[in-house]
Amino acid sequence: MERLFRGIDYKVLKITEKDIYSGNLEYDSRKVKRGDIFIALKGALVDGHKFIDKAIENGAVAIIVSEESTELKEGVAYFLVENLRGNLGVIASNFYGNPEKKLKIIGVTGTNGKTTTTYLIEQILGESKVARIGTVEYKIGDEIIEAPNTTPESLDIIKMCKKAVEKGLEYLVMEVSSHGLTSGRVDMLEFDVAIFTNLTPEHLDYHRDMEEYFNAKKILFKKLKDKRNGIINIDDEYGKKIYSEFGGISYSLNGEADLDMKLIEEIKPPLLGRFNMYNLLAAVGVGKILNIDSSVIRERARKIKGAPGRFESVFAGQEFKMVVDYAHTGDALENILQGVTELKNGGRIITIFGCGGDRDTLKRPVMAEISERYSDLVIVTSDNPRTEDPNKIVEDIVKGFKTKNYMIETDRREAIKKAVLKAGKDDIILIAGKGHETYQILGTTKIHFDDREIAIEAIKELEEVK
Repeated sequence: MERLFRGIDYKVLKITEKDIYSGNLEYDSRKVKRGDIFIALKGALVDGHKFIDKAIENGAVAIIVSEESTELKEGVAYFLVENLRGNLGVIASNFYGNPEKKLKIIGVTGTNGKTTTTYLIEQILGESKVARIGTVEYKIGDEIIEAPNTTPESLDIIKMCKKAVEKGLEYLVMEVSSHGLTSGRVDMLEFDVAIFTNLTPEHLDYHRDMEEYFNAKKILFKKLKDKRNGIINIDDEYGKKIYSEFGGISYSLNGEADLDMKLIEEIKPPLLGRFNMYNLLAAVGVGKILNIDSSVIRERARKIKGAPGRFESVFAGQEFKMVVDYAHTGDALENILQGVTELKNGGRIITIFGCGGDRDTLKRPVMAEISERYSDLVIVTSDNPRTEDPNKIVEDIVKGFKTKNYMIETDRREAIKKAVLKAGKDDIILIAGKGHETYQILGTTKIHFDDREIAIEAIKELEEVK
């Protein structure tokens, strides 16, 4: 057991005669099998100590706790680690033989663009060599794992690193959220490359203010093996601060930088939208740092594709354009609408959006003002209302409108149908907020809901009516 706790403080509460652990580490008692070690994590909503008996019943032979009040059962070993969540990554790394050290790890942080940037990096480095962790999914070789969090628990990260090594992968590309950085989920990792995309108001229900949010993002750059390997958007005011503190490689579309518009003009990528040019510059920077041949980088960049649900086109034979995007902050919505405006060819822009319930309320009128500025018609609807009254969310949103070029339809399915009915030739419909998500959260219930599917259904219904 000394190997398991190498580098951290621990206390033996009870030891068994046989120090043999043949299984895995698990923090979910339902996943425990015979021979496993159960980690009794204490979270904001669930206390793992309450599930120790269930873990033992399922075959756990050892328990790691963060408090001594636990009843010690016969035939089971118990160990105390006071800062268990903060040390979980180190424990996992020790247990599984430090698999993360056998991969080159690229971390992407920022408010917007993280997901698309990870997809672009994967293509620049070569998809057959890359494991990817992020908002849409966790992809380890040919295995796709559902993504409950943008940045998984540290134990899950280490397990995925182990799988990646076993499959012969070389790189781990991951989105690193501010929550993941401050909760210790990546404490056990050292990064070969770190990217900062931008910082705009978001997650201020979790962080007290923008300064705290910014300081959380900076943690990633403190975890670089080589401080010169940060790739930073210096068009962003917070990016300039990071660049002045850490240095590294700069990228910009507004002026001269290590990576700038000259590179975009040389590559001529097939991506749409100015925001995607930022993402591509960051991805190309990763290729350069990791010594991918420049001709290979250019070749791959010229064929590159975006991420699911990010400025994704939906087509079912209609005369108008339709785009689905995950944009759910003011800055992200503005970026996407600027991209939509670039596609405008005489028609109107119809924007559908809502705001999540039980989340930051300050962005609601801001998103209304932005959508109104770029759109000819805005349809305000529900996103994931969760336990909040959808009508109250809409009330907060409409305070930001200055004109009457909007309508309200809280049923998201009906909102999409109404947009399709109103769209004419050359119009563009933007459905914002959910992107790749295939669910909607109503109260505490998660139902299947995919904007792309609903849009196609609505288009087909319109064709039948015609």
